[in-house]
Amino acid sequence: MLTIYRLSTKLKKQSFNLCSKLSKLVMSRETHVNGVVQQLSMNGQAGCDEPEQVRNKYGDYVKFLELVGNLKHMKRTGWVLRNVKDCESISGHMYRMGMMSFLLDGSQGLDRIRVMELALVHDLAESIVGDITPYCGISREEKLLREFSAMSEISELLGPSKDKLLELFNEYEAGKTNEAKFVKDLDRLDMVMQAFEYEKRDNCPMKHQEFFDSTKGKFSHPLVINIVNEINAQREKFAEGSADPSSSPSREVASSGGAR
Repeated sequence: MLTIYRLSTKLKKQSFNLCSKLSKLVMSRETHVNGVVQQLSMNGQAGCDEPEQVRNKYGDYVKFLELVGNLKHMKRTGWVLRNVKDCESISGHMYRMGMMSFLLDGSQGLDRIRVMELALVHDLAESIVGDITPYCGISREEKLLREFSAMSEISELLGPSKDKLLELFNEYEAGKTNEAKFVKDLDRLDMVMQAFEYEKRDNCPMKHQEFFDSTKGKFSHPLVINIVNEINAQREKFAEGSADPSSSPSREVASSGGAR
């Protein structure tokens, strides 16, 4: 009987130890599972937050592109005030200035990419403030204030790239670097070239002389000066040809002008 009692006691003790171990194992697994569930829950919340952050980021990008797109439909004030039909948009002006960077062949010592970037950014503020000219009755100080404010608003939509955008705009406005000076020359070059194109398109030689007068002596880069001289030479020939009663407007020029 004593042997049976001892055996029974031993079995009960082993059973208790086994139950205790099982209980600890279950508790350990529950703790692990709860931890996993909690982690998954946290990940799930982060996953829900991330799309919202992405939407905000890309929403800003869409807003930025919409502002840039405004320039495709905004006409240059100088031509509007002079009732020029089908006149160029601000983005058209900036695009050709950007393409002018390809006129650089490397011998001028200018950074072509920097020139292109400056050209594409220099009038970007006009997507918000419009094309302000001296004829608008706004002082240069007020104009710059509005444009800097607009550029700050636009740049905030670009996140990490905002500093680059502001840097380019400030560089152009300061006009200290060789690239900024060259782009200012391109700005004037595009204006006189556009004036000549309208004279040819509308068969009205010398009509836009004021644009040539306003830029006379203000070009500084030899490349641009040579191009302007060529434009002036062609302009004089066009005026002489139009003065000849036997001459007639070029259909080809009129056609290409209307297609712009």
